[in-house]
Amino acid sequence: MIQARIGSDHDFLRLTADGFDDGAPQYLLAELRLQGLSASVQVVHHYATGFADLAEFFQQHVNDWRGWDGVRTWESLERDLKIDASHQYGHVQLRVTIQRFQPDWGNDGWPATGDLTIEPGEQLSQIAQEVKALATGS
Repeated sequence: MIQARIGSDHDFLRLTADGFDDGAPQYLLAELRLQGLSASVQVVHHYATGFADLAEFFQQHVNDWRGWDGVRTWESLERDLKIDASHQYGHVQLRVTIQRFQPDWGNDGWPATGDLTIEPGEQLSQIAQEVKALATGS
């Protein structure tokens, strides 16, 4: 089991890879934990890219650690995990949304959204390395 933890000791998004096929994970368990909130959802990989685009998303922020304009977004194929990233006040601000769709009996499912603050130096580099390892299964 390979994990990436994004955030602090108390507020974080934990991604756990599982269901490996040819070394790459078939899905991730995304767990959002914030003060007073705990939610999780299984995220299925994209058939063409796996989770390589998620690793590239975080590496792009490492490369631009001094900042960027606007909001950058990564979203899973099934839209059950979305991460918006912006650079504000010298930090990387992540807005994480996980949601479970249940389109039966008039039930639309549920969303859970929370904000995480990341230091743009060593903390962000460590996260990018963990997500890359998670995406490649190594």
